[in-house]
Amino acid sequence: MIAALTLAAMIAATDAAAGLSVQHDSATALIADARGWLLSGEPLPKDMALRLQRLDPAARITVLVFLRRSGLMTGPGWSAEQILSPPDVPETAE
Repeated sequence: MIAALTLAAMIAATDAAAGLSVQHDSATALIADARGWLLSGEPLPKDMALRLQRLDPAARITVLVFLRRSGLMTGPGWSAEQILSPPDVPETAE
């Protein structure tokens, strides 16, 4: 019961913060996906690092903070170089 209330409060606080600070649609979509995984008890996808690297640094930091605070990302931290690197552009098939 307490865990459910804590989770609901955390999601409500994240909604307010996300509405103010997230300006990128891709970051907003990734946070929405992560919220769904959190509520359904699923782990992060294996390609989460690649998804994060495709974001610009400001959006990447926002998503990383959400993932850490929600408890979804518990592994080793990211270096400053990883966080602040320019976005990776996915290769297109020719």
